Amino acid sequence: MTHTTADIRAAMDQLIDRATNFDVDALESIYHDDFHTTLVMPDRSVVTYTKQEFITHFRKQAEEGKTQLNTWADWHDFHVLGESGACVLTRKHSGMNGEEMNLLCNIEWRYQDGRWQVLREAIFLRPLSE
Repeated sequence: MTHTTADIRAAMDQLIDRATNFDVDALESIYHDDFHTTLVMPDRSVVTYTKQEFITHFRKQAEEGKTQLNTWADWHDFHVLGESGACVLTRKHSGMNGEEMNLLCNIEWRYQDGRWQVLREAIFLRPLSE
């Protein structure tokens, strides 16, 4: 099977749609079992999450009654190599720390079990003014 950057873009669109709506059931399928994310906060502190910790983060926000997050994205790069892919983009939303921020994201994907799954995310949070 030949994968394309359009496949990664479609997977990203699904991820953004489901994550911004706090759909934890869908995120269980989208995030790989070995998922790991690193958040570099504006003060340079670092927070990391496993798959279950990150899904718990989304579940907590849903239980608190949070509404849909901003879905805005600025796409910078897509790359596919066999069963792996990556996307670099900038997002704007408040889901990581409660304050609307710019998020520079590097998201790595793996095609496994008949679907694209997020393996790793590196997210750098910056104030909207930067």
